[in-house]
Amino acid sequence: MKNRLKPDANIAELLKDAKKCKGEVTITTEDGDLLNLKSALSQYVLIVLAGQPEILNIASLNYDDEDAEKMKFYIA
Repeated sequence: MKNRLKPDANIAELLKDAKKCKGEVTITTEDGDLLNLKSALSQYVLIVLAGQPEILNIASLNYDDEDAEKMKFYIA
């Protein structure tokens, strides 16, 4: 499932919940960059991007249907 990331999403909580998901959880930027939220390097990049809301406001949060309940709090 692909959804727009909430502008005020709590990034720390998002990362915690992404680790609990069974499937892949990724963020896709407008430029097509794909960040796997279960990867430590991608988590670091996401934390840096959190300081640039103009990038995150247009990013998509992607996850499997089975993880929708955990991720619903982070989508617009």
